[in-house]
Amino acid sequence: MVIAGSGQALASNSRSHTWFRGLSLATLISVFGLVILGGVVRVTGSGLGCPEWPTCDGGLLPPLESKAIIEFSHRIVASLLVGPLIIATCVAAWIFYRREIWLVGPATVALVLVIAQALLGGATVLNELPGGTVMAHLTVGEALLGSLVVMTVVAYRGPLQLQTPSWAVGKVGRFPTLSAVSAVGIFALLISGSYLTITGSTGACLEWPLCNGDAFPEHRLQMIHMAHRYVALVVGLFVLYTLHLGFRGRTQPLEIRVLSMTAAALFLGQVMAGAGTVWADFPEELRALHLALATAIWGTVAALVVLTRSSEPRPLSGTANG
Repeated sequence: MVIAGSGQALASNSRSHTWFRGLSLATLISVFGLVILGGVVRVTGSGLGCPEWPTCDGGLLPPLESKAIIEFSHRIVASLLVGPLIIATCVAAWIFYRREIWLVGPATVALVLVIAQALLGGATVLNELPGGTVMAHLTVGEALLGSLVVMTVVAYRGPLQLQTPSWAVGKVGRFPTLSAVSAVGIFALLISGSYLTITGSTGACLEWPLCNGDAFPEHRLQMIHMAHRYVALVVGLFVLYTLHLGFRGRTQPLEIRVLSMTAAALFLGQVMAGAGTVWADFPEELRALHLALATAIWGTVAALVVLTRSSEPRPLSGTANG
């Protein structure tokens, strides 16, 4: 039973691994949705919509109030969908693919992270949304998404190889390393955006690209806001250059080119969403979209990093029979 690396082999391989692929993908999508829903909780100020944990306003169901319903929905998705899916994925990996470290490892990390995420979520509510805990909650959520990206790509493409792929020649030869650095930069950009929010600096600058007419304002909150923009500028230029190598070359596989173009489009869209948020006086919908696009970029670039090491994999061994 094998999951082969090439597209041709993927089309003709055994069906015995299909169920695990579907489970991995469903788990990944559910976590992406949970991170976005968490962003909605944050931008709508619904973090204390349910002031207790795990109950909501003293009961099992939330009161008919928008913030309580939003926060309770986040809890339900986490506890009744994401949690069980991650547990099932981890158990399945250990039972059927225990010899495959690139499946068992990320699945186990995901289980640990989702437990940490639940504890941080409870601590966030019980301590009335301390900034550090809120930022840690997002950090763990994004790390959880990254671990599931690794597992899902491996489930579809097979185990990874650490050596440079044969297609990475010429200028494209820098792409595997630069894509990994880009992923780190994007993750740091996500965390800087969270810091911007917890410090109350979101609305400190009412113009874009300048901050109330200044490139280097002196007010603390405005400085924090502009620092995030400058981090975005530096990371963005680096990421766009890296993605340019990913889709302009002729040697890399088609999926590398397609994902590189997708990530570049998402990044440009995220920049416009950030600018539009300022221009439109920070509506909740655009703020949530800004985070959603940032998370999508993180997941896409993380997938690119894994794909650069899985284009010529060995077969994936397992004991699955259905």
